[in-house]
Amino acid sequence: MNTIDQATIRELLDLEDEQGMLSFYVGHIPAQAADPQPTAPIELRNQIKALRGRLQHGDRDLAQAIERRLRKLDGPLEQLLDPKEPGRGRALFVGVASGEQHAVSLQLPFRERVVHDATAYVRPLVAALDEGRPATIVVVSRSGVRVLRWATGDAQVTEEARFEPDEDLFRDDSSGPSTSNPQRAMYARSDREGYEERVREHRHRFLKQVLDDVVQRAEAEGTDRMVLSTSPKLRDEVRDLVHPHEGLRVLVTEQSWESAAPHEIAAQAWPLLRSVHTERERGLVHVARERALAGGPGALGLRHVCEALNAGRVAHLLFDDDLVLEGYRSSQGTLHPRIEGQAAQAELEFERDPLFVEHLVEQALATKASVTPLAREAAEPLAEHEGVGALLRW
Repeated sequence: MNTIDQATIRELLDLEDEQGMLSFYVGHIPAQAADPQPTAPIELRNQIKALRGRLQHGDRDLAQAIERRLRKLDGPLEQLLDPKEPGRGRALFVGVASGEQHAVSLQLPFRERVVHDATAYVRPLVAALDEGRPATIVVVSRSGVRVLRWATGDAQVTEEARFEPDEDLFRDDSSGPSTSNPQRAMYARSDREGYEERVREHRHRFLKQVLDDVVQRAEAEGTDRMVLSTSPKLRDEVRDLVHPHEGLRVLVTEQSWESAAPHEIAAQAWPLLRSVHTERERGLVHVARERALAGGPGALGLRHVCEALNAGRVAHLLFDDDLVLEGYRSSQGTLHPRIEGQAAQAELEFERDPLFVEHLVEQALATKASVTPLAREAAEPLAEHEGVGALLRW
């Protein structure tokens, strides 16, 4: 599959295998297609070697089963590593016992990883879904406007509006100067300047209407990023015409994409969209802290976040992407960092959960909450709260 959504990730988390799942991630850039010694195969081999090293000190039967499965994956792994295959980011999930395979290909690159666990390792996909959330791209030229929807590294044209000057601008002025008039050239120049001014005014009104409509749709769809591309001559005018609603960040690129294909625009827009992601993460953490400390719809720390998840109250789960911890799952499927309080008094059975963070993500996605794995810098304010926070629905 070349797209992902929350349902895709939930399906991967539901995969079961009696000997666990192997998850492989690789990343490519277009230049690697001609590189005689690309780095991805080397990195993946190093990751597989590290996995074998970790398994040496564990369950011998499991280590042998994983080794047998790895020997059978030469073909799928070669395809995963082939830079000529589609997708800048690719992932492969394989059941150790069953050999069942599921592949994902996106236009966002992944860092090379090889993970064995009881379920599919989906944190890179969760991050890609968050960072690759839909954005609007607006390409403005003198001849019109092209609007694209960007998501997970790909872009598609959703609207094209062509600028057509009003027919009234072309009507001859029958009362103009006679051709025998010696001052005809002066009048003609003045008339041409007036015509050009009317065209500029008409184009200005056209752009204002189109851009106002685009901003309104972005607000209705919950889009929080818009990229503007135009020529240097139009850039200031176009920038001044965009009046974003609160929550919509407008990014103006110096590149002109008037003649660029959608896939080229998508690739060039990604660094700009990515550049504001850390700032967004910091903002989310700040809001979660402010709400929680003020007694509002926010939660900090595992106990409060788990309580909110169990009640379906989480709107946006935030956690340190480096977080590794264990907790407990109850016989009713609720999550608990510790068995205490009302949970300890209830007539429930508890099972220790070594994949606690993954199940926090799963619980959030099951209630259609957003999920953001935080980079280390953005996660620092949550360090005193076990690396976890949330924005709540109520």
